[in-house]
Amino acid sequence: MADGEVYIGNVDPNPGPKIVGLDATDGSERWSVSIEEAYHYTSTVIGELLVAAYGEKVISLDRKSGEQEWTATLSGTVSRTEMTAVSAETLVLVPEDSRQDAALTAFDAATGVQQWSTPLAGHTVDAPAVQGNSAFVASESELYHLNIEDGSMVWGQSVENVALGPRPTAEGIVVAANGALTVHDADTGERLQTLDNYNGEAYGIALADGTVYWLTSESLAAISIEDGTEEWRLEAQGCQEGLCVGQDTIVAPVQYEEFELETTWPTIAAFDRETGDVRWYYHIDGFDMVFTSPPVLVDGAVYFTANTIDSVGVLGDIPPEGDSGLFEG
Repeated sequence: MADGEVYIGNVDPNPGPKIVGLDATDGSERWSVSIEEAYHYTSTVIGELLVAAYGEKVISLDRKSGEQEWTATLSGTVSRTEMTAVSAETLVLVPEDSRQDAALTAFDAATGVQQWSTPLAGHTVDAPAVQGNSAFVASESELYHLNIEDGSMVWGQSVENVALGPRPTAEGIVVAANGALTVHDADTGERLQTLDNYNGEAYGIALADGTVYWLTSESLAAISIEDGTEEWRLEAQGCQEGLCVGQDTIVAPVQYEEFELETTWPTIAAFDRETGDVRWYYHIDGFDMVFTSPPVLVDGAVYFTANTIDSVGVLGDIPPEGDSGLFEG
């Protein structure tokens, strides 16, 4: 989402693979572009362009009109994670997989020309992250620090069973791996400290003002990155990936016994950043319903997609009583 527009992509045969630009206030369609079927879709906004990747393709669309600007081809296929825009360098970073290996590939956002591609061991597990002239990315068994200008490797650090990350902070690089939420030195990759432990699945990491908010199948917690102090923890269980931070709230898809619901899943909820108190929650009815994208919090509204709606659902940060959302296609 950017500048009052929402962009969604569908690569399933039903209702038909396409990318759609919607008005963020009322959900009206501004443009639609047909694309090919694929196993995964990811996109990012950079300047006046929407750059999307699916299957073996990377394409650039004008955000206002949907007109295609350029097309590039990957050596493999786009990974089941997200791509990253680097506005300062006018680059997009696309994680890609092949049968045996993986790579992080950089394209010039203006022209689609490939700038570099760096091989990775194993499949990428999360979106690449950028801090200054550095790009950080993790495979299933390795954490990498790359030079953003040419993709050369600064260091690689063996890390078992990476689930989420990396997330760069002033204190270091935050990673969830092998049952632990850890901080690594950005210059060397050395493990500095353990912030928390988990036994099940890790579903989300978000950073704000020196605090890491993180969601697992066991709890939702806020932990100080500097010293590992637990600020609060709730037995709100994550069931799908997705965690976003706003100015005063964090939003996540969770099930929580404190909700006054007969069935606590599927539910999107907002929690106070400082205390963890529940601000609001919204349960979505429907048989075998799942969220098809993580919730996105923008200007006090939460945007989400699900397999039971045709377009995008929107929930206000603090909606009026009885109001389920701004629009739902």
